[in-house]
Amino acid sequence: MSLLLAHVENRLREAEVSLEPYPHYCLENVFPADYYQLLLKNLPGNDSYENLYEVTTLKLDHFRHRDQRDMKAGWTDVLPPEQKAFWDDFDSWFLGSDVAQAVLQTFSDQMRARFGDRSDWPEVSVESQLIRHRAGYYLGPHSDLHTKLVVLLIYLAPDDRAAHLGTSLFRPKDPNFTCPNSTHYPFEDFVKVKTAPYKPNSMLAFFRSDVSFHGLEPLSDSDLQATHRDLIQYVLYDKAAREQQLHERRLATARQGAS
Repeated sequence: MSLLLAHVENRLREAEVSLEPYPHYCLENVFPADYYQLLLKNLPGNDSYENLYEVTTLKLDHFRHRDQRDMKAGWTDVLPPEQKAFWDDFDSWFLGSDVAQAVLQTFSDQMRARFGDRSDWPEVSVESQLIRHRAGYYLGPHSDLHTKLVVLLIYLAPDDRAAHLGTSLFRPKDPNFTCPNSTHYPFEDFVKVKTAPYKPNSMLAFFRSDVSFHGLEPLSDSDLQATHRDLIQYVLYDKAAREQQLHERRLATARQGAS
């Protein structure tokens, strides 16, 4: 485990942040090569995932083509013993504070600009999901929830054949347009600046802001002939803001149930 952690921390230290269209970077060889192959071998079967449309309150029809598994306490209990052992070990270091702080440090300039000195940075919490996309899925340009600080999208591609299916970064055609929440917008209102290649063992990371517009253009049957589009989403939240957000959601749900 210590060697895996050291490898990931070393790769993160080598990240070079690009500022256009907003702070982000792409990184290859996220995990050691042999470990990456072991990870692919241990990806859960389809029956271990939950369909996004069924579990979310946001009923967008294309969410029917996205399955995911929140990597929270107890999630591995549904897995076969060998897979459970792998993912329990993975969670023990990947979701820990060492990786979180290493990720946060890659955007230290942006954190200082927003929050000031290191001692004033907010406490962070980690949420992560295994995500599996099928043909028909897409995600219009959006800036993400305001409680997020940093988002990592770690691509779990088996090979380079689907490199064009990466996440795209967008700039609004209206230079004054911003968005403080996760509203999804039409592609035609934005200019695609770049696409992070969907390549094995690679990653897109970005610093969330009101202009961090990103999305995924529609996936066709021919795009996914041989495989799914698998990835790990890893998010660092402002812990206090996230807890308040979740508290407000629970209150809203309770009010709905009582009405």
